[in-house]
Amino acid sequence: MKTNKTLLTALLLGLVISTKLNASFSPLKKGESKLKQANVVIIYVDDLGIMDTGIYGSTQYPTPNIDKLANSGVRFTQAYANAANCAPSRASLMTGLTPAEHGILTVGSSERGESRYRRLVPVTNNTELNPDLTTIADLFKQQGYATAVIGKWHLGKTAPTEYGFDTAIAASHLGHPPSYFFPYSKGKRKLIGLKEGDIKGEYLSDRITREAVNYISSQPQPFFLYLPFYAVHTPIEAPKKWVNQHKARQQAGEIKSAAYAAMIANLDKNVGKLLQAIDKSGQRENTLVIFASDNGAYDPVTSSQPYRGYKSSLFEGGLRIPLVLSWPAQIPANSQNRTPVQMSDLFLGIKHLLQPKLALERQDIISLAEQGKEQPERPLYWHAPVYIDQFAPYRGQPNHPYWKHTPAAAIRLGHFKLIHSYETGKQLLFDLDKDSQERNNLVNQNPEIREKLFKALQQWQESVNAPMVSELNPNYQSQATSHY
Repeated sequence: MKTNKTLLTALLLGLVISTKLNASFSPLKKGESKLKQANVVIIYVDDLGIMDTGIYGSTQYPTPNIDKLANSGVRFTQAYANAANCAPSRASLMTGLTPAEHGILTVGSSERGESRYRRLVPVTNNTELNPDLTTIADLFKQQGYATAVIGKWHLGKTAPTEYGFDTAIAASHLGHPPSYFFPYSKGKRKLIGLKEGDIKGEYLSDRITREAVNYISSQPQPFFLYLPFYAVHTPIEAPKKWVNQHKARQQAGEIKSAAYAAMIANLDKNVGKLLQAIDKSGQRENTLVIFASDNGAYDPVTSSQPYRGYKSSLFEGGLRIPLVLSWPAQIPANSQNRTPVQMSDLFLGIKHLLQPKLALERQDIISLAEQGKEQPERPLYWHAPVYIDQFAPYRGQPNHPYWKHTPAAAIRLGHFKLIHSYETGKQLLFDLDKDSQERNNLVNQNPEIREKLFKALQQWQESVNAPMVSELNPNYQSQATSHY
């Protein structure tokens, strides 16, 4: 397939993550002196939408502690998840690879929904992260760090301790807790990984924060703490007194759910507790705190407006996420960066953080934050050859399409974004600078741009050997509507 030099350069920039980030990494040799290195904490929230905090000016939910964290560092204004739902996004964060490469393409089965509505046979989904892959925890452990995950794992039943973590607390394979209240169970389903220190009726986000605070206060050495909250994923539950504080706003139509607002308020309080613990340890100046979400918002309980779409869709509301990097000793406070980034980009940044003399093919995300530099033309890719049916509250309702997602892929290059449907062949092209709501399809007005982006997407898919979908489903009977 032919391409021009500019397009090839852009494509290769995007491929660095895919082809070289998960390669070999040099651990410290025995007896080698270790420089004083920064602690790193990743706060990874589940299903927190781009408009669910005050980071980017939304007033939907007050989040003073999260806003304070954002003001202490850099907020990326063009940050994206690597996928529109949980497990593939988490695998990309852990490995620096895209879903097309690590093979976790969705949550559970790729055949969700009725077979008769699936025109194509979807690609088989991996549900277990390949233990042979190098994770960010491995990178830290090789450099003498203590490593811990406290919260949602959701990358298979193999324990996180097999992926470079010394400590794993509440790190269940489950995608969400059966209940947010101790003992965190419903029927036969129970959250695993919490063995002692129980408090009757304790809220799960409070428990996870308590465990994290205890971990931080007990660490004499450099540490990496991965803190993936189960909140604000379903079930939508919060302590009654918190819910009551938001009922009037729900009744007035200002918000969809008082319980969801309470979950965010509780999350914000716990982010504040965590930052206080780091301050108290005397390590805040030299601690890099990263705050992000795994995908877009859960539509039945909140709004992503003005962005189109929600969790599980390839529109901005499903992919665009909050991302903050705060490191007082290195990153300028109250700054913004417009570089298009994905969470997999952190892998390269962490490699460079741990080995500053490492030769890099391009500048990493942490260095961009430190130096205030931007790379607006970076290509981003999404590959999701899977089916996901509609949220339970919307199933069967005539105003909602049957599918949240049918097999599709997308690319963003500069300020243009192309979505390609494998079911219909339909393509959507948007100029995000002029149309962040993705309402004006420019495919017919800009055929050259459409062709350029589609060729780049295809070349990237070929280069990473992305699993493709093309086989017709013999059980297909009728068309169920979709966004694509």
